[in-house]
Amino acid sequence: MKAAMLWLNGWGMSDEVWCSMQSQFPECAHTVPDLSVADQPEAFYEIARQAALSTASLPLIAVGWSLGGMLAQRLAAEGLAAGLVLIGTTARFVRPREERRLGWLDAQVRRMERALYADRTGVMRTFWQSMFTAEERQQADSSVSVCDAWPLSALAAGLSYMREEDLRPHLGSITCPTLVIHGTADGICPFSAGEELAASIPAARLEAIVGGGHALPLVHCNAVADAIKRMVEHSVESSSQQTVQ
Repeated sequence: MKAAMLWLNGWGMSDEVWCSMQSQFPECAHTVPDLSVADQPEAFYEIARQAALSTASLPLIAVGWSLGGMLAQRLAAEGLAAGLVLIGTTARFVRPREERRLGWLDAQVRRMERALYADRTGVMRTFWQSMFTAEERQQADSSVSVCDAWPLSALAAGLSYMREEDLRPHLGSITCPTLVIHGTADGICPFSAGEELAASIPAARLEAIVGGGHALPLVHCNAVADAIKRMVEHSVESSSQQTVQ
């Protein structure tokens, strides 16, 4: 077995979003922790951490998308990952008005959280549509169920987590090989946030998906998988060298 791969979902996402990608890594052990059981913001990281610790016998590649990418950053900052892949994510989702090109206003996230209780179906449908560019929507599965797989308690806790989490102070502690994959037309996590992330992590490399939106694992699966394969090879090789030393 070459490595363990920990796949951390985006907000509300079903585990099935990773199926096509996992099949391209038959030599690796795969773990997808169930983030949908979290009912408090702090529970998300504990779920991810326990899943990471369960793979301790193999080099761990943490792959995180959106909210999952924030969890993956903390795992790597704590030295729990041999390699890190960050897809359409950010170190700080909520930003002040003068930094709106990097994220959302706190008031926007709070409004979304309140709206969940009044019209969950409408909120999730709008979110699903926002994940794709106009061109990508023609290629994507129209089933919103892929992004509406969590109970209401987990959805609300996830929004609170993204409002509260700030990983910027920890980025300098991430020393493992890191790949930041970001769509240049991402309507959820702006591309500028991906650029900031890659510039702030010492061993990071940015791979831009030109014209890509937020749903890279769904629409650009092959491009993302190819980039991850290169990361896995690099990370496993680096981990082996450290073990020998």
